[in-house]
Amino acid sequence: MQNILLLFARFGTHITFLFFTVVSFLLIVNYNKTQNAIFINSSNYYANKLDARTSRWQNYLSLQEVNDSLSRHNAELMEYFINFRSAEGVISDSTRQYDLIPARVVRSTYNLRNNHLTLDIGKKSGVEKDMGVLSEAGILGIVKNVSDDFSHVVSILNSQTRISCTVKPYAYPGNLIWENLDSKHMTLESIPKHVAISVGDTVVTNGYSTIFPVNIEVGTVAEVKTDLGSSNFNIKVALFNNVPNSKRGFVIKNNLAAQQKTLENIDNE
Repeated sequence: MQNILLLFARFGTHITFLFFTVVSFLLIVNYNKTQNAIFINSSNYYANKLDARTSRWQNYLSLQEVNDSLSRHNAELMEYFINFRSAEGVISDSTRQYDLIPARVVRSTYNLRNNHLTLDIGKKSGVEKDMGVLSEAGILGIVKNVSDDFSHVVSILNSQTRISCTVKPYAYPGNLIWENLDSKHMTLESIPKHVAISVGDTVVTNGYSTIFPVNIEVGTVAEVKTDLGSSNFNIKVALFNNVPNSKRGFVIKNNLAAQQKTLENIDNE
């Protein structure tokens, strides 16, 4: 009570002025048609502007939720087509080999000799070492290390990258490598010279590893060269995927990977 009295003693004049100003304003608006109409129109105008701005902010704040929903939907569609190709058109619970786990790229490099990415999902989401990572347009890389909530990915733009690929419609296995500091191109080696390769042909994964499914489109043949004394082509590949601009990724979970590796290890003994 004493504090309230002190407040009035110090700011009583200002409080009294504001009180009578408000009362006067209300009397003018309520008992004058012209001023009342102006007040209502002005109130509606500013209320509509406030609603519009509030709506824009709400839409902006919900973009993350919308993006996550679209990412999950895209993962389901990509998952379907990957399993469709792997099972040669016959999909059932027993032939569903691959699951895709959507993720966001929270960090990436692209101008180094060995580039890497970081995803915002980890062990809690089912990610494990040596899982492949796709974007909507192609391949991003391979998981190297995993924590509970993050994944460290070796980018395809890395001097150590070796991805088993081929040129459609052939099945000859080749290695896709990154030789130059060019984020738009890679090199496909070990494709024999007797194969009829043309500029514009599509380069795809051949499914020879447990990391990437068969027929994931990587890029197109941009240039075909033959080194002297070599029996293989040296193929420059224009990537479909814009790796530096990739904001979303999909980690590939191969449900049959452990079974295949176990069998291959037995064969190698």
